[in-house]
Amino acid sequence: MTEPVNRQPEPEIIPPDAPLPRGARVWVSNDAYGTQRVYVKPVGPLGMVLLTLGIGAAAALAIVFLLGAAVFGLAVIGVLTLAGIIAGLLRGPR
Repeated sequence: MTEPVNRQPEPEIIPPDAPLPRGARVWVSNDAYGTQRVYVKPVGPLGMVLLTLGIGAAAALAIVFLLGAAVFGLAVIGVLTLAGIIAGLLRGPR
């Protein structure tokens, strides 16, 4: 029998005494339910590209937010200045 083409990948199970894959790190957690090992591999090139794009998008949104706040602040300062000038003119001379 032939295997289906769209087979889902299975997680890799590493036996306890086997050597670690190249570049992998181990994080061991001891708690009331037992010990768990989590193997962490370095970020690959595609992950690094996606991470860079995400950071760039967040930075662009932050810049747009700050520029919008600056424009709004300048408009508020202009309205307050205009209100002060009009109030001074309506009050008249001392």
